[in-house]
Amino acid sequence: MFLKSLNLTNFRNYPNLSLDFDQRPTILVGNNAAGKSNLLEAIYLLSITKSLRVENEDELIKEGEKFCRAEAFLTDPPAGGDTELLVILNRSGEVNFRKKVLVNGISRRVLDFIGNLPAVIFYPSDINMVTGPPSLRRWHLDLALAQVDSDYKKALTAYEQFLVARNRVLKRIREGKSRVDELDYWTKELVDKGKVISDKRQVFFEFIDGLEKPLGEFTFEYKPSIVSMEKLMETNGREVAAAQTLIGPHRDDFAILLDGRNLAHYGSRGEQRTATLAFKLSQLEYMAKILGKRPILLLDDIFSELDSKHRAHVVEIVGKQQTIIATVELENIPKSFLDSARILRVENGKIT
Repeated sequence: MFLKSLNLTNFRNYPNLSLDFDQRPTILVGNNAAGKSNLLEAIYLLSITKSLRVENEDELIKEGEKFCRAEAFLTDPPAGGDTELLVILNRSGEVNFRKKVLVNGISRRVLDFIGNLPAVIFYPSDINMVTGPPSLRRWHLDLALAQVDSDYKKALTAYEQFLVARNRVLKRIREGKSRVDELDYWTKELVDKGKVISDKRQVFFEFIDGLEKPLGEFTFEYKPSIVSMEKLMETNGREVAAAQTLIGPHRDDFAILLDGRNLAHYGSRGEQRTATLAFKLSQLEYMAKILGKRPILLLDDIFSELDSKHRAHVVEIVGKQQTIIATVELENIPKSFLDSARILRVENGKIT
């Protein structure tokens, strides 16, 4: 799979942009706030329909404008032909739809749109995956699995819906408005979908545990919160009191270890950053295995804090798939790699 072109309208600091890509790695170089990361963000938006950098999607729309568009054209050489992906965002309250996603001009559900442009992204801020709450680690995990496994994506979506419904019933039981047996349907569905999610997460962690570790002996210890009918029966009393489902994949976590140390508590910033990159590259390998083709790799400011050995490994990985890198300066990038890359300068929302 290959990203041929990207077209943006009113996206961040780009009023209009049309950018073509070729088979070479692309390096976007420019000062901070020039718009390099915005280009990576737009591509990833076309992958998962969300931005990892904002909570309010209005921030993606250029100041003073009412909407933005991000459009990509892809080609898949074995299959032949091009695919057009389009995401349209409107400011809150402007028109009758907030977000629309289309494939080849046909409107799709988000659930069906995700997976058309498999991609892995690394931001410097992703170090929060190591130090932040379990929900953030689950989010990064789900970003990869949902792109390559439709059964996982469907199970996760259904699980979240059943979880909300079950918690609503728990609240009504606490208020004396519902009976305990009204939980039965939601509990069964939660267990069924939860097993699919837990099993597939387990397969993922078993796979990455067997990969080579050129960035360091990092291990990712999966800590599942296994859900079953028996366990939910045992926790019913506490769940009613809390009006929340207390066990299940929504409480899963994983620890990131180096030499037995949990890096969330005992890791330097450099170790945490390298561990985050190692996890992202492990996701890349897993997605490639499932798909039979390699996703696009998007790297933001990756070389500045890596030593020469780790830079060399990243360069080796970069050549295996289409890769787009954003950087403030070129000095930290090996010259041999620069010679093989396409270098574009980004200045105030323009490509030169």
